[in-house]
Amino acid sequence: MAKQNPILMLYSLESAKNISEKYIFLGRFISKILFSLKYDLQKAEIDIDVERYCLAAFISALIYGIIFIFVGAAFGVIVTKSIGAFTIALMGITGLSIFFVMLFFHLFYPKLAAFQLAGMVDQDLLFALRTMLIQLSSGTSLFESMKNISKSNYGQVSTEFGLVIKDINSGVSETSALEKLAFRTKSEVLKKTAWQVLTTTRSGGSIVNALNAQVETLVAKQMDTIKAYAAELNLWTLIYLMIAAAMPSLGITFLVIASSIGSSGIGPDAVLLIVVLSLAVQIAMIILIRTKVPKIVK
Repeated sequence: MAKQNPILMLYSLESAKNISEKYIFLGRFISKILFSLKYDLQKAEIDIDVERYCLAAFISALIYGIIFIFVGAAFGVIVTKSIGAFTIALMGITGLSIFFVMLFFHLFYPKLAAFQLAGMVDQDLLFALRTMLIQLSSGTSLFESMKNISKSNYGQVSTEFGLVIKDINSGVSETSALEKLAFRTKSEVLKKTAWQVLTTTRSGGSIVNALNAQVETLVAKQMDTIKAYAAELNLWTLIYLMIAAAMPSLGITFLVIASSIGSSGIGPDAVLLIVVLSLAVQIAMIILIRTKVPKIVK
């Protein structure tokens, strides 16, 4: 199983594997709440026990919370020129908010990584199936066509078919190797394709017809994915414009009004901090939107 370190996690998984057993109770408690996380870790090929992953996620989120407590303190001091009730409240709210946000992100990441891994397969699967369809139509055997796919540049699809060829060369039957592929793969499309080829092979039907139907289904699905993404992108564009343009302006206006009521001024440092935070949120949104781009072309 491949090793992956989740992005933005400040506490490494290698360190989590060496944590004493007496501290695992917290991770075990979280894992019982998120019972599906164990399977998400397996699908994402993250090599660590679910309890230790949850504990690592908690520690990383706690570090983020502590860091942003100081960020909240700096922002409060810039606005009020003192460490008062407003600054303390801002420190607590900022720290707790970032803690829960990052904890949720770390716990959700394996599911996202599993989807991305399956997307890597789906991205090249259509081209691979078309190549297989052409080869089978010209008289090439199923084994040879899968072998050619494994040696071609089809990314994760070539890797999956390479494992099938390896199983067959080690003495496993062709149907058993395809069955292992169906159980192993994270891609629902490849899983369905493998089962369809298996069923056709066992019933003595035409694999060419089965693959042709699967290719047509995959093309139609990708067209639907493009349409859904286009509709979703309109909403994200509106949200981005609100965060990039409206919220900084309204935030500065609110602080000016609040500072005038509190008999304190708002300096250029506060404005600069708002601009930096707004820029950070915009970058995060751009990264999020990019992750939602359909992986349908090479």
